[in-house]
This record gives sequence, C-alpha cells and structure tokens, in this order.
Amino acid sequence: MMKVKIPFDWDKIAQKELGVELNIPEGVAHDLIKGFFMNLNYNQRQAWIHSNLLDESVKHISEEEL
Repeated sequence: MMKVKIPFDWDKIAQKELGVELNIPEGVAHDLIKGFFMNLNYNQRQAWIHSNLLDESVKHISEEEL
C-alpha cells in the first residue's frame, strides 16, 4: 500500500485547496509508475532515473527480463 496526500480540488469560497489522502494498492501504484515511464522517451527515462534514484536502487537487466 502506498499512501499519498495530494491537492484534489479548489474551494472557491474559502480560496484554498482541498486535499485527499490516498491509500493506493500496490498493483495500482505499479501501473501508475509504469505508465509514467512509458510516456517518456529513453533519454527522459534515463534523466529521471539519474536525478531521482540512488545508483544502488537501479539494477540493469536484459531485454528478456522486462
């Protein structure tokens, strides 16, 4: 389970954001993350990985392991 807090809407009268806390099941989180990467090209994927993950969190695999 992945817990995420995000702004969800805007209260026009109070002039403030309304938020939600989501408990996202592992399968849904996996699909969201994979979808995010599939919308990037190879260079964008590599840049994101190098900017956001430590080297020890990245394991190179073969095409057959995808």
